[in-house]
Amino acid sequence: MPSRNTNTRQTLITAAAFILMEVAALVMIYHNAELQRAWFSRGIQSFNATVWGAVEEAGGYFSLRRDNARLAEENLYLTRQVEQLTARLNAQDAPEADGEWTYLPARIVKHQYRGQHNFYLLDKGSGDGVRLGSGVLTARGVVGIIDAVSEHYSYVRSFYNDGMTVSARVDSLGVVAPLVWDGASRGGARLKDIPHHINIPEGSVIRTSSFSGIFPPDVPLGLSGASDKAMDGTQTLSVTLFEEPASLRYVRIVSHRHRDEMEELAHE
Repeated sequence: MPSRNTNTRQTLITAAAFILMEVAALVMIYHNAELQRAWFSRGIQSFNATVWGAVEEAGGYFSLRRDNARLAEENLYLTRQVEQLTARLNAQDAPEADGEWTYLPARIVKHQYRGQHNFYLLDKGSGDGVRLGSGVLTARGVVGIIDAVSEHYSYVRSFYNDGMTVSARVDSLGVVAPLVWDGASRGGARLKDIPHHINIPEGSVIRTSSFSGIFPPDVPLGLSGASDKAMDGTQTLSVTLFEEPASLRYVRIVSHRHRDEMEELAHE
């Protein structure tokens, strides 16, 4: 049976071995601390980079939305500025001169499209130099003729009326004939009394002729369509007009500088 001294010695040896192992572990921890700190620091940095990237991406997304909204507002502002400037240019009071013709910009303040009698009311009158019988047009066609004038306003008999005639010509052939409304549509007209032997291709441009003292020559009016032969040896050509009357807001009043002289000679 082992003695008490033997047991005590084994206990001391075991305790000493445990203490040595603890010391060795502490030494290893001490020497590896820098590596562990480096690994830990690297992990923290990677995590921070991921979070920062996500935050920046989200911030960029919302910033992009704000930028888009700001650009949309700026576009709307610029569009309104262009509209205002265009309105001011179109509403100038000073007539423009072009050789034998003068042009006065005007704004439509009232109109009627009903049945066979249609008209416009313009914001220019005798106080602005408007005269009876002056023509009214746009860059895309003839609008009508002034039938009545007050000091500040003018009454325009629209081209879309029975009995309204414009002297027109086929651009490619030089054929001149009267152009009238077809009486049914807002974009249709007829070029009448064309000699039947003349072949006019569809899609030919129709313009005002030089035989009118009301409208200047070469104003584009529309495109030719199909033709109908008449019993009197003439043909009537359908025409699709360029101008859309329902969308009109601004027009120009046109007058020949020497119209009175021309009319006086014509009536002698």
